[in-house]
Amino acid sequence: MSNVLRILHLEDNESDAELISLTLERRGFACEIERVETRDAFAAGLERGGFDLILSDFSLPSFNGLAALELAQQLQPDVPFLFVSGTIGEEVAIEALKRGATDYVLKDRLPRLASAVNRALEDAAEQVALKKAEEAMIQSEYKYRNLFECLSEAALLADSVSGRVLDTNRQAEILFGRPRAQIVGSNVERLLTPPTLAEYRRQFAGATLPSERVLFEGEIAPYEGQPISVSVSATPITLYGRRLVLALYRDITDRKKAEAEIQRLHAELAQNRAKLAALAGS
Repeated sequence: MSNVLRILHLEDNESDAELISLTLERRGFACEIERVETRDAFAAGLERGGFDLILSDFSLPSFNGLAALELAQQLQPDVPFLFVSGTIGEEVAIEALKRGATDYVLKDRLPRLASAVNRALEDAAEQVALKKAEEAMIQSEYKYRNLFECLSEAALLADSVSGRVLDTNRQAEILFGRPRAQIVGSNVERLLTPPTLAEYRRQFAGATLPSERVLFEGEIAPYEGQPISVSVSATPITLYGRRLVLALYRDITDRKKAEAEIQRLHAELAQNRAKLAALAGS
C-alpha cells in the first residue's frame, strides 16, 4: 500500500461525504476517495480494484449496506469494509460484523472514524501477512513432502525427548512392515531392538543434542519376522521450536550376510592352512 489511502466510498449524500473526507484529512490521512452512489458504480469500482479501504453508508435510495457488503466480500474480500452511517441499529450492526464488516461508525460520532480506520488497516495488514505466511508454509510443506517421499531410505521424524514418531515415508512402511497409520504416533521404542534403542537414546535423549549427523548400525523390529540389520543416519533438527530427530534407515541385511560369509571363508581358510602346516610338520 502507498502513502496515499485509496478509498471507495459508497455515499449518496455529498455533504456527508465531504465531512467524512475532511475528518480523515484532519487526522493526517492523505486520501484519494472515489465516491459512488449506485450499485452499478460500486460494483464497477470493486472490479477495477486497487482500493485500500471501503466506506459505505447503510441506507441508500436504491441500494443497502448489507447488499454492498456482500458484493464487496465477493469481489474484494481482503479490503477492509467500514460502515459510516447515520442510521444503523445494534442488531443490524452485529449482523454486519458477522457477515464480514470490519467496523461501523455513526455519522454523529465521526471523531472515532480515524481510530476505526487505523484499526481496520492494521487488521488487514495482519491478515495479508498471515495469508503470505500460510502460503509459504503450504509451499514449504509441499516441498518437504516431495523430498521426504523421494528418499530411498526409510525415514522417521521423531520428537527427541519423547521418541514419538511425527512423520514417516513409504520406504519406512515397506521396511518396518507397517502402514503409515501404525508408525506415526507410535514410539521409536516399538520399532527398534533394545540394543539399537539404547544407542539411539544415548545419542539423542540427553539435554544437548549432537551438532552433526550421527551414524551407527543396529537392528529394527519389523511387525513380523526376525530383526532386520540397518545402518542409521540420524540428524538433529529444530522445527517450530521443537527438538526433533530425522533418522534414515537402510536395510544392510545382504551386506551383513556377505560380511559373515567372508568371515566364514577366512576362518575356513585359516583352518585349512593350519591343517596343511600340521601335515607338513609331521
